[in-house]
Amino acid sequence: MNEPLAIREIFERYPDQWVCVEETEWDSIGQPLAGRVIAHGPDRDDITGGADQFRAAHPRSILFHFYTGPLVPEGVEVILAAQ
Repeated sequence: MNEPLAIREIFERYPDQWVCVEETEWDSIGQPLAGRVIAHGPDRDDITGGADQFRAAHPRSILFHFYTGPLVPEGVEVILAAQ
């Protein structure tokens, strides 16, 4: 199994990819600080199979998925409006 990595290190090692991470360390409010990379790839669909297999073998593990690249494409503006 992969060694746990700090979340910031996962961003550095897997640029512009979707990653599935097994959480291994949390801060005082429960946000993940580190984890093991279970699956990664440029498309979200690339990590589904690996994540499903891991979850089946380790049902008590806590997994999360995230993208390590820019969340908003360059040249696109986001406007937030309160209602």
